[in-house]
Amino acid sequence: MRKMAIDGYIIEVDYSNLKAVCYEVHKIGTNINQIAKWVNATNLIYESDISEIKERIEQIWLLLRLNLSKFG
Repeated sequence: MRKMAIDGYIIEVDYSNLKAVCYEVHKIGTNINQIAKWVNATNLIYESDISEIKERIEQIWLLLRLNLSKFG
């Protein structure tokens, strides 16, 4: 606070994009939990489903890295 009072400037960071990404990741996590419950209940899962989930997770990590690189 003293540094801001002396220098006279405040840096504001817009986290709205990051909050939106976090919200979407939360929704995806909920979907993955539903899939896991279904698989555990039925003992059915297909290799194509697993590969699609892996691809989606990789896309999520890419988006997170891109958004986080804007802040650092």
